[in-house]
Amino acid sequence: MITRAASIGIPVTDQAAAAEFFIDVLGFEKRVDVPTDRGRWIEVAPPGAETVLTPYTWLDHHDDRTGVFTRVVLECEDLTSLHEELVAKGVEFELDPTESAGGRFAHFKDPFGNTYVLAEL
Repeated sequence: MITRAASIGIPVTDQAAAAEFFIDVLGFEKRVDVPTDRGRWIEVAPPGAETVLTPYTWLDHHDDRTGVFTRVVLECEDLTSLHEELVAKGVEFELDPTESAGGRFAHFKDPFGNTYVLAEL
């Protein structure tokens, strides 16, 4: 039986820049950062989260895998305040905070064009 999602791979073109974005801009923790034969194995996560994101670069034809809608949903308690904070840090939002039948959410991009959903708890 599957008990949890352990990690989600995020295609990037620069692992160091990805780690900096997740840690310095989004406030994630660095859980793992070890060299491999094709780059680094990096795991980052929001404080206290079980599932980690792993920014990677080592796939063949990798560049055409970046700039995708990741379908990763990151939850927050105050979407308006977090949106303002991230905009002040230079984060690009594809969709500013909005409300629907499913709740309040927004879409933002990482430095590689990957899009994420921010959802208010």
